[in-house]
Amino acid sequence: MRVSSKVECGIIALIDIAVNSKGNNIVKLNAVSKRNNISAKYLEQIVPLLKHADFLKSVKGSGGGYALARDPADITINEIVNALDDTIFAPSVFNDQLEPTATETISECLWTPVNEYLQKFSLNLTLKDLADRFTEKQIGQIEPMYYI
Repeated sequence: MRVSSKVECGIIALIDIAVNSKGNNIVKLNAVSKRNNISAKYLEQIVPLLKHADFLKSVKGSGGGYALARDPADITINEIVNALDDTIFAPSVFNDQLEPTATETISECLWTPVNEYLQKFSLNLTLKDLADRFTEKQIGQIEPMYYI
């Protein structure tokens, strides 16, 4: 399965905003861009899709930026993926010139079950799960301070 950079960067941006908007903080897109090494112009193309899907709300003005529009525990990865690229969980389409019995068999025994598993898995994984795991990994990277 190939995941587009749009989906990957969109999920990364949402994780960043979820982690950095705690306590009603507003997150600037440039900060998300710098922290995650994603082009700000590219994020500007992705954010409208995330706003339209009701994941983000924007705050205008000099202190403006973005915050989550919903609780991260209520946002599934399935929703995010479908909002950014609705072809990822779409059924497989074979070349109609191939032998139909073989392609139907492959689809029935392989691609349909794999796709169903991925959909179920992504419906149970939330933005909160990813943000919590991200925070755990960040904390684990901080070297302990030794006092003598």
